[in-house]
Amino acid sequence: MNEHDSKKIAGLLAPLGYAPAEVLEKADLVLFNTCTVREKAHQKAFSEIGKTLSLKSRYPRIIGVCGCVAQEEGAKLLHRFPWLDLVFGPDQIYKLPDLLDLVRKTKKPALATELINSAEDYHFLESIQATKLNGPSAFVTIMKGCNSRCSYCIVPKVRGTEVYRPAREIVREVQFLVEKGCREVTLLGQNVNSYPDFSKLLRTLAENTDIERIRYTSPHPKDVKEDLIEEYATNSKLCAHIHLPLQSGSDSVLKRMRRAYNTKTFRKKVDQLRLARPGIGITSDMIVGFAQESDEEFKQTIDFIKEIQFDNIYAFKYSPRPDTEAYVLADDVLQEIKERRLDLLLTLQSQITYARHQPFVGTTQTVLVEGPDRREKGFWMGRTSCHKIVNFSGHGNLLGAIVGVKITEANPNSLKGVVENG
Repeated sequence: MNEHDSKKIAGLLAPLGYAPAEVLEKADLVLFNTCTVREKAHQKAFSEIGKTLSLKSRYPRIIGVCGCVAQEEGAKLLHRFPWLDLVFGPDQIYKLPDLLDLVRKTKKPALATELINSAEDYHFLESIQATKLNGPSAFVTIMKGCNSRCSYCIVPKVRGTEVYRPAREIVREVQFLVEKGCREVTLLGQNVNSYPDFSKLLRTLAENTDIERIRYTSPHPKDVKEDLIEEYATNSKLCAHIHLPLQSGSDSVLKRMRRAYNTKTFRKKVDQLRLARPGIGITSDMIVGFAQESDEEFKQTIDFIKEIQFDNIYAFKYSPRPDTEAYVLADDVLQEIKERRLDLLLTLQSQITYARHQPFVGTTQTVLVEGPDRREKGFWMGRTSCHKIVNFSGHGNLLGAIVGVKITEANPNSLKGVVENG
């Protein structure tokens, strides 16, 4: 989402004469687009912002902070870093040209961190304003904010409540992107499938645009309903992949997390998805060492991961975030225990992922080519519908092509192959 916000920011700056600087030292404007979901990201933002002080002292330039750290800290950032010129939150991106003008005219810092929680006042910036389409895929924002109240999550505080973009605007942007060469879109939202009639939106995009592949991220399991599952059975443009954050395989931990489902209901949804679209790729997010997580609760998570057999997971150590419900709970799992649990979980998942890659060897997979392989000359990189990364050999310029690739090798994190018929 931050990557997409950064592209929107670039789109706003381009008409003002701004272009990406080759090196940081030559930049006239430096913006830090920040994340605060985990403490590590928050502290890294502080560290990187602090490093730019030396740049400021050499010659005048505008330095600003945006994103979720800007939203969370607000004016406190200007006190911590008094040489900052600009602080603005995610809901205020559209004001950037005016904020820059204000900084230049007044020679004083500008602050804009108001959350906008009404559809009438919120400004969704379209990718139509972006300078160019990079590759055959693009992100499209369909909503902002989150109405869920997971006990560990700071997103509702820094992104506000849910605001939904009109479907007609989404359709218009997707078709515009198609005309620019886009073949795959990923719909974005903090809780993307809470969008009203989300399955209808997927069907509308499939039937009323020429897009060839549709993805979305990130959904909440509680909002995976029968109609969405049915789309996987009937909508051929909907990719055979879902990223379904589980967070824990322990019912007691899920209850403390306020996740609004248990392992039984989660397993049922997984079974229904796999029945609706055989071969669907299912990935997930996991948190280890949540407040008061016992050895037995962690073992339940390990056992559930073995049962579900995710295609892959992203796993993180729990870090308490201020102004969340879980912040008052005792964070009593020692760091070394968190690290050990994370290592055990990732090792297990690596074994599962590798095993799930083996049956692909000898098959032909349809791959959207995203670009040259960065590690092996003469090879390309792309993704299958089920979100498997494929590195393969092939002649000519294949960027943006959808090709058949014969899989010759399964690796722990990817597949390898060759374009069929050379």
